[in-house]
Amino acid sequence: MKPERDYSLVDVLDKLLDKGLLLNADLIISVAGVPLIGVNLKAALAGMETMIEYGMMEAWDKNTRDWYAKEFAKKVAVPLLESEEIHLRMFGSIWCDQGIIHTWRPGFLYLTNKRLFLWRKEPAEMLFEIPLEKIEGVMIKREIHLQREREELYLQFDCGEVARIHVSDIVEFKRALEEAVGGSIDMKIPCKHVPLLENLTK
Repeated sequence: MKPERDYSLVDVLDKLLDKGLLLNADLIISVAGVPLIGVNLKAALAGMETMIEYGMMEAWDKNTRDWYAKEFAKKVAVPLLESEEIHLRMFGSIWCDQGIIHTWRPGFLYLTNKRLFLWRKEPAEMLFEIPLEKIEGVMIKREIHLQREREELYLQFDCGEVARIHVSDIVEFKRALEEAVGGSIDMKIPCKHVPLLENLTK
């Protein structure tokens, strides 16, 4: 059977941090057919936010867990504007092509009723933001990444620049974005992409 879609490292990390992973394993070590050692392994692997949300880490002292939960909540609080509402939150990354830096910068993409922004929780940093009214076009394009073909999203702004974005569910993200800006905004040919926060927000 052929898989319905290819999963990249970004997709796997998104699921791992957001949903978590449970491991149950039994291991028996034998010598000459005689079982000598038995090992029973049970492990949960997830982001700290998910662990706290589901009441994991019970070995911690309650006061320590309460303190960490409060500090963590303050630390990763998403910087929303007044009367701003989140419509969609999705793990993704934006291509940074600045000087000698050519890399993908990962974080969580937030689509609100006012803007689109990429927020990194740790260390807390706004990697990219653009008001919705400045978005003029959007296009899904197939690109080669780590010797594999995948779909990426190109966003064109009223200043003539274009940002290159990858998200875990690109079709759903494009649909939500077009709904937020009030209709289809397909663009035909992507131009120079310079996804820099200081250039796009001025």
